[in-house]
Amino acid sequence: MSASTRPTPARPAWFLVAQVELRRRMRNRSAIVTAFVGPVVLAVVFGVLLGGTSSLSITVGVVDADRSDVTAGFVAGLLDADGRTGEDDPVTFVALDPDADAAAVRAAVDRDDVDAAIVIPAGFGDAVVGGGGATLEVVRDPDGQVSGEIAASVARQFAAGLESRVLAAATASVLGAQVAPADLATFVDPTDTVIARVEPSGTSLDPAAFFGVAMSIMFLFFTVSFAARSIVAERANGVVPRMLASSAAPSAIVGGKVLAVSVLGLSGFLTVWAVTELVFGAPWGSPIAVVVTMTATVAAIAGVATFVCGLARTEQQADGYTSMAAFVLALVGGNFVGPGQAPAALRSIARFTPNGQSLDAFTRIAVDGEGVAGVLGQIAALLAFGIVFGAIGLVRMGQVIRA
Repeated sequence: MSASTRPTPARPAWFLVAQVELRRRMRNRSAIVTAFVGPVVLAVVFGVLLGGTSSLSITVGVVDADRSDVTAGFVAGLLDADGRTGEDDPVTFVALDPDADAAAVRAAVDRDDVDAAIVIPAGFGDAVVGGGGATLEVVRDPDGQVSGEIAASVARQFAAGLESRVLAAATASVLGAQVAPADLATFVDPTDTVIARVEPSGTSLDPAAFFGVAMSIMFLFFTVSFAARSIVAERANGVVPRMLASSAAPSAIVGGKVLAVSVLGLSGFLTVWAVTELVFGAPWGSPIAVVVTMTATVAAIAGVATFVCGLARTEQQADGYTSMAAFVLALVGGNFVGPGQAPAALRSIARFTPNGQSLDAFTRIAVDGEGVAGVLGQIAALLAFGIVFGAIGLVRMGQVIRA
């Protein structure tokens, strides 16, 4: 027999089912919206709304109406912070008109010329040297809590440094030593400490990357659930019995459909990754680790979604169960909480969900630069979710097919 007439080996039933199901879903608008458009749109929306929160950039104005030896070193140190560190700092200090009154400083903050301002009133130095009360004023924008707290922290630190020097001078006077007023200006320049407190350490997780992962995980539930809903619908219209008559095993039917929608969900996940990387420049970390974690996440969600849909007897029940599971796990797993903002209790609970394990893995990859080896624990947990819940779901769906 020639090679041209040699019969083509029969393909496994699960492969044929997956092939047909994937073609059907690619022609289905709702599947395309669920797998690609929905997560991409929400990732873009969150990236636009929250993209600026990952990079701190605050300008604090300094008004030195006193212009004494006590305040000169402090102000000069703040204004020279960028030159001293040799790099761009997230907080920049700028000098404002020393003759500006309170209304002018407030207007500068309201116009967003500066995010907050530290005002050193005239006579401040004399009051400190004389042992009297001296007050620094911080002008802040009610909508700028972070900038206001930073300015207040700097002012408090300056005041604490002066108090310690005044106490030291008073102690020296009791012992018979004389301390010149200028000596109060020689206390350690607070700039190093201030910059160390406000400069973010390490790499931060870009909100676009975080919500790209979070929204992809949530929409995976709806994408994967297409398999179970398809089985329920096709059993009702007689398609499943005909597939069984062709010697296809129930496990092959269920497995093929789940594989098809899992490929669709993984494709949507990859699309969100590409969009957030290209549009927002949001790094996800090591590509190999990202792809491996994506695959494990899809396996976990596929298993859980199959289990949930296996509890349904009608297509409407499958829709309801899927929506409930998706949103409950999204809330508990931290999908709607910004990067690094989840309370400790929620983080503890999230460890017991596939969402939480996946978000933890992607965060480690993006922030800590971990590779596959660094997130093996999370990958193992995701695969365990997929295997355990998927096995139960496949058995249940097999029973649905035979019913």
